[in-house]
Amino acid sequence: MRLGWLLLSILALIVLFSATVEAAKQPAKIAIIIDDMGNSRADLDAALLPGRLTFAVLPFTPHGRAFALRAHHQGKQIMLHAPMQAVRGNRLGPGALTTEMSLPEIKLELQRALDDIPYVAGVNNHMGSYFTQVEDAMQAVMETLQHRQLFFIDSRTSEFSVAEQTALDFGVPTAHRHVFLDNDITPEYLEQQWQLLLDAALSQGHAVGIGHPYPETLAFLKQQIPRLKQQGIELVFASELATEQPGLLPRRVFQVSE
Repeated sequence: MRLGWLLLSILALIVLFSATVEAAKQPAKIAIIIDDMGNSRADLDAALLPGRLTFAVLPFTPHGRAFALRAHHQGKQIMLHAPMQAVRGNRLGPGALTTEMSLPEIKLELQRALDDIPYVAGVNNHMGSYFTQVEDAMQAVMETLQHRQLFFIDSRTSEFSVAEQTALDFGVPTAHRHVFLDNDITPEYLEQQWQLLLDAALSQGHAVGIGHPYPETLAFLKQQIPRLKQQGIELVFASELATEQPGLLPRRVFQVSE
């Protein structure tokens, strides 16, 4: 009997060791989300960037639908970049969600915005430093996303955001932004933030970076994305890093961009 238990224990250790070795072979993963798509016709060219990029499109913009169609046919992932109320009262544009709205109004406006953009797979917040702190408002958002089977990426424009935890409470796959790539578009800053993103992915297995369709950012990404594989990093869609499992949610962010 003891021999049998010993053999079972050895077998279990072998299986565990094999799984650990296999996991160690897996490359670190990053998702890159390009926000604020749809306002400029020049945005259309961003769809030609290489790799599994995710684009967050603003609703009711002049070129949002055309961009989403083009990017989808280029094999990219499309998200709704949902405008949400900011602490500083920034102008939000059409499709905005605010805490002055009733919960049914929030759901209805979010549904209208989702219907405006074709091929939407998920949502992240545009601004939202105030809205993402308000639990009942975020519950209305997550109820809508749960019904539509969409994921949510918290842009983390506030360290007090409850968005990610609320998503988990509703079973909505979720993740959060780790690095803003281009609060400054100088080559030195872009390189610094890119390295922060890669370091975060290598240290914890995955990371999410957010950038914008600035010509400098797009040129930088066009140059850097093809180098990822040799650095042991895989570029994946944002949906591939979204999880329904609770984890350690951040209380701080590298920097805020609104």
